[in-house]
Amino acid sequence: MLEAIDYFAPKSALQTLVIVALVTFLVWYTQYHWNRRRLYKMASRFDGPISLPFIGSGLSFVGSTSDILNNVMVLFQTFKPPVRVWLGQKLFYALFDPEDLEIIMNNPHALEKDELYLFAEPFVGTGLFTAPVPKWKRHRKVIMPTFNQRILDEFVPVFAEQSEILLEQLKKQVGKGSFDIFQLVSRCTLDIICGKNHKLIFGVHDFVPETAMGVKVEAQTTDSDYVKWANKAMEITFTRMFNIWYHFDSIFNLTQSARDLLDIQTKMKTFTGAVVRNKREAYQTKMRERRQLPEGYVDKEAPTRKTFLQQLIELSEGGANFTDDELREEVDTFMVAGSDTTASMNSFIFVMLGMYPDVQEEVYQEVLDVLGPDRAVEAADLGRFQYMERVMKETMRIFPVGPLLVRAITKDIQLENCVIPAGSSVVTVIMQTHRSEKIWPQPLKFEPDRFLPEEIAKRHPYAWLPFSAGPRNCVGPKYAFMAMKALIATVVRRYKFTTDYKSIEDIKLKADLMLKPVDGYNVSAELRE
Repeated sequence: MLEAIDYFAPKSALQTLVIVALVTFLVWYTQYHWNRRRLYKMASRFDGPISLPFIGSGLSFVGSTSDILNNVMVLFQTFKPPVRVWLGQKLFYALFDPEDLEIIMNNPHALEKDELYLFAEPFVGTGLFTAPVPKWKRHRKVIMPTFNQRILDEFVPVFAEQSEILLEQLKKQVGKGSFDIFQLVSRCTLDIICGKNHKLIFGVHDFVPETAMGVKVEAQTTDSDYVKWANKAMEITFTRMFNIWYHFDSIFNLTQSARDLLDIQTKMKTFTGAVVRNKREAYQTKMRERRQLPEGYVDKEAPTRKTFLQQLIELSEGGANFTDDELREEVDTFMVAGSDTTASMNSFIFVMLGMYPDVQEEVYQEVLDVLGPDRAVEAADLGRFQYMERVMKETMRIFPVGPLLVRAITKDIQLENCVIPAGSSVVTVIMQTHRSEKIWPQPLKFEPDRFLPEEIAKRHPYAWLPFSAGPRNCVGPKYAFMAMKALIATVVRRYKFTTDYKSIEDIKLKADLMLKPVDGYNVSAELRE
């Protein structure tokens, strides 16, 4: 007996340390799962894929961004919602019923973005898109007034000017067959959000011949890298969100993707950081000069409109207390959200026009009715493009630019038929909502008249959510619609489009934070006579 005890006794300090470490881990592991017992119990009440120890259902989301999106969509063909999914040790519930989405998106305990969005911080920081709730509330209160209708109306000449430059770029593709129109449209939308010449969105003075918040971009006429940086960063981020091994910095940092993301982060911070510093310094200089002027002096060269960045700087100097880094993060957020998302939506619209010639012809005739053969689009014209707007909305239904959104649940939330527990997260699968047979009969049939007022009135208000909804919705839907209408009206009046895609089902999709076609937004263009 003494020999047996002696056999199991520690032989060295190292063995003792190993045993202590093992016992400590077992105690911690047991306590960790004991504290989460309610989460496990509530999760067991929902249907979902098989969950393995440690990795959960993580193997279901390994692969390309196209594979990940397809696997998410398959969940709704296999399991009854809300679908329970374990991704590593994190519990998610995937929802798409409008009634449930309305509750979640308006609940104060579901305002926090899930920690998965931390992976987006390297390239957009903690701007409105990723900010924790206290910062989001403070920034949104300051930013919302910069998107009022009067300011947006003054942007329309910029939309028109840049769309005219796009016409010249499209001319180079005439007669050359199919091309990816996103490559041209994304540069146009980047120039729009940055401004050009005397018509600026991010510039300080209307009369200063600068672009891109004070630095030269001219993305349509030069090979701008900003669009490439943003697209690559989004692809890396989306892949990392769903690959549980990449959740660990120690593993992810060994990959080429990590090195690419760090390089992009450095370039984007340098680009927008310099702009913010220069603009703040210019504003401060202007204020010092103004204080030295005689009382009652009127500056005849003062700008007639205040731009997005200028207003943020003025508010910051006046007490909003935005740091240079916070301004840069908001600029990066709006650069990505305001250019890449509208470029994607515009490009899908051109594909749909190419696929449905009768729809394209009706849009074209409406543009002629409103603008005539050669007048530039103005702010007062945009509300008259009613059929075009229905086409835009139907395109955004079938191809929502943000197919998935994730919210952290900080307190139990009662849905219509179940409770979503605190400590879990909700994935709002907007793409499934928009393609639900229950909500949209023949969901893959392209039918713009679904958005006639009498048809909209028949549906739940949360059946169509391309800009999310509730308090934490997108701040720029008006901007997006106005910019898109101006661009589409300008382009379809000059060009007619066709596409090799024969049906919506032919368009294989992927997601890299935004929804995109795997094979590109491919169209052919010809000049109208």
